[in-house]
Amino acid sequence: MDRGTMMNIYRYFIHLSLCLANNDMSWADTWNDILNGGSSRWKIDDLAHKQAALEQITRHSDKPDSPLSILCPLAGDDPFVPHAWKQGHSVAAIDLVPAAIEAMKAHFDGSDWKKQESSNVNRWSQDRVTLCQADMLQPIEDMQPFDAVYDKDAFGALEKHMRQPYCQRIAEYTRPGGILYLEVKNKPDTTSGPPFHVTKEDLEENFTEFEFVKELGEVYENKSWAGMKQMGHIMKRK
Repeated sequence: MDRGTMMNIYRYFIHLSLCLANNDMSWADTWNDILNGGSSRWKIDDLAHKQAALEQITRHSDKPDSPLSILCPLAGDDPFVPHAWKQGHSVAAIDLVPAAIEAMKAHFDGSDWKKQESSNVNRWSQDRVTLCQADMLQPIEDMQPFDAVYDKDAFGALEKHMRQPYCQRIAEYTRPGGILYLEVKNKPDTTSGPPFHVTKEDLEENFTEFEFVKELGEVYENKSWAGMKQMGHIMKRK
């Protein structure tokens, strides 16, 4: 990976951390760059990887043959959301940046979105999908517990002082027995970030309302992430 690409990835995660910590919308500039053809930063759009993640979620669910309700925090416009929806599941995606919400809308047919506004969240919904513009570190009004959570790199983007409120929100939004699917980075440099090097022990230390189920190992390879591996983990809400 060239130095310019590495710096773009690093700047993205810095923007994300500041945005979450300060509710600072200045990182909207990053999303505008992505949408205007700039560096894709952290995005992985290969549907084979999204299908594999969904299969892990359903396989470990306590109702593997039924449609699930799935929460996707800090989702951006991750194709996992429309993919899971097309497979018959109900999905909710949360992001703080309006441009990310608009990009996610483009994955869905039609424009029949019903908008609801409250003190700390804007919601757009249609059949089995809800998109929320909100701060994941703060309690969000009227969030019902989900059967599963798909966390791709969200936890690993957070500074240590942000992890506790994030994990508290995830626990609040997951029903007992619900599945938490995580993808995190394994890095040669284990101290710097974001993105941060995350281990099984880091997850157990922070997601205290969950029990560890399985390490999935490297879930896919991305040669543009020099030296970093994408590792998968399964946890279950106590």
